[in-house]
Amino acid sequence: MADIIQVLSLVIGAGPALGLMYFTLKDYTFPAVEKPFFNDKKVFLFFAIGIIVGVIVFGFEDWGTRSATPETAIGLILGFAIMEELMKFVVLNFPRFQRKVDTAFCGVGFGLGIAATFAFATVYVFFLDVGNVQIAEVVAGSLLGFMFVLLHGSTTGLIGTGIARGEAQMYFIEALLIHIGFAFFYQSFFAVDIVPFPVNLAGLVVAAAIVVWAYHRLHSMALPNLISDAKRLYAQGKMKA
Repeated sequence: MADIIQVLSLVIGAGPALGLMYFTLKDYTFPAVEKPFFNDKKVFLFFAIGIIVGVIVFGFEDWGTRSATPETAIGLILGFAIMEELMKFVVLNFPRFQRKVDTAFCGVGFGLGIAATFAFATVYVFFLDVGNVQIAEVVAGSLLGFMFVLLHGSTTGLIGTGIARGEAQMYFIEALLIHIGFAFFYQSFFAVDIVPFPVNLAGLVVAAAIVVWAYHRLHSMALPNLISDAKRLYAQGKMKA
């Protein structure tokens, strides 16, 4: 049974991450455009790095969640959000990646790599805690996992976009606020001692709305605007090819 749960968790975690990466990047590479805006190998390298980082991130968050008390919960939520977004910022903000269009797309790959293993581990632990996994639990686990895919894909993509545009601090703050907002409402769903059922369901709905909006912001605004502005930024010497 454990093997089946592992495979199911892997599909739920990695499948949406890979699917979302294809959906997000397909309009910016061949055959949609004659000259791709990023190198596939580079993006997948960042995805692979993200997979490793996702294991570390989940380990810290799982430990913090299980050891948290009502007095320390807020501090842990803030601390983990700041730590994770700052780590993404540091990795993507190396001088070689600054003011380069493909940094935004590498950020998407990096974030979705983190999401793949984080979502896998989250869903796997959820299934183990439930014990008897039925269709309802699979649906619930899939929704929980997909929220983390949207969270890490969008926030890391936004940070990469900011670094590509030379506006790293503004986009970092935006990503951090998205993460903090999501984390507070997401955790309120599980804090039934503080936020009783069914009020806690509202927290989960708001958390989902935050990450859906964040991904919409990345996919429909940040990336298209970056590409449309690229020629002007090249001409001004503010972005590298």
